[in-house]
Amino acid sequence: MGTISIAKLAGISLILGPVITVVCYFIQQLVIFADVEWGSAASWAAAAADGRSATVATSIIVSLSLMMLVYGILFIANEIRGNGNGNALASYSVPLILIGLTGFVLSSGIFVAAATFPKPAAAAEAVVLAGAGMNGMAGIFFSLGFSAIFSAMASRDEYNSVLANIAALVALLAFVLSIIGFASTELGELMTQIVGVTYIIHTIYAIYIGRGLLTRE
Repeated sequence: MGTISIAKLAGISLILGPVITVVCYFIQQLVIFADVEWGSAASWAAAAADGRSATVATSIIVSLSLMMLVYGILFIANEIRGNGNGNALASYSVPLILIGLTGFVLSSGIFVAAATFPKPAAAAEAVVLAGAGMNGMAGIFFSLGFSAIFSAMASRDEYNSVLANIAALVALLAFVLSIIGFASTELGELMTQIVGVTYIIHTIYAIYIGRGLLTRE
């Protein structure tokens, strides 16, 4: 493993990172928080505490797997930057994606804290609200960043421009849906479910790109 190339490590990260993230995401949405009252911080705090072990495990794993995904994407961004088409968008995507990653990691830590220390209830609810705010903003930045990097990749033949354009449009859709879901408790659950579908599409494309990196000499 000590002699693995950067490209191959990026490829492995692009394959495993998104898959692990999506699995944990749906465990959280469909199992841990399946019965929450969407607009109630108390309901979210109670669900996190009731499923404490699963909440802690998935939150930590998601943070690590998102880092893997971002490592792979930053490898591609660094390849594109200063090297022809897509330079501007690739450069623009980097701070957006890093801000999104930071927000997701912090919000995961906050949900772990709420699950581990559920009392007093008022404090746990406040913590959950803070985590939800960070998570919502992170999703907006992350989606916009991925729309930018996928658009940059679409200008390059080595990343399959057709698939990259599709991924960019899906990321832009996720960006819009994330804003709607963040601003509306009535539509939040539906928007989150649809955004989950966009994650699956992006996972498929990431696996495709990752396999290509693994075959590089």
